[in-house]
Amino acid sequence: MKRIIFFISFVLILQLFPKAGLGQETNTTHVRFELSIPPIALINLAYEKDEIVSHSFALSTNEVEQVITKTDVEKTWLNYSSIVNPGSTNYITANISAGFLPPDVSLSVFVSPDAGAGAGALGTPVGEIKLTDYPQNLIVNIGSCYTGAGVNKGRLINYVWDNPESYNYFLLYQHGKPISVTYTITSH
Repeated sequence: MKRIIFFISFVLILQLFPKAGLGQETNTTHVRFELSIPPIALINLAYEKDEIVSHSFALSTNEVEQVITKTDVEKTWLNYSSIVNPGSTNYITANISAGFLPPDVSLSVFVSPDAGAGAGALGTPVGEIKLTDYPQNLIVNIGSCYTGAGVNKGRLINYVWDNPESYNYFLLYQHGKPISVTYTITSH
């Protein structure tokens, strides 16, 4: 009788060991976690020349400013990075923030396609806009992305000056009049 009890006990113990040993067949385990990155938007200007007329960056307002003149327009690259919440987008506006244009003279701006140094949802340029004191959309539907930083990264800014034929710019503004253009990245 002792042998039967011992045998039954032994069989029951053997059935328990393989089940306990299954959890140790591999050296891995799975832990579920969730990563969350807060929304952020950064914008910067990069110049092709070493000379910079003026450049400022305000982190709290997510804007940059470029001072340009009729006779000294440098090649400038618009760099930006963006992380948005699901269902949100960012947009970049442009406006004249200081200085004034002479009567009958207008200044327009447009950006080139992205240079391809970044990745993500880089947004869509709206085309050429005539600059005023009021901020106007320049790039819309920006998602989570980055353009890269520096020259030949992001989007090239192009300015178009429109002067009437009768306007003698050099007699009235021989050394040029500076105009400040502010670029701001904002969330929808």
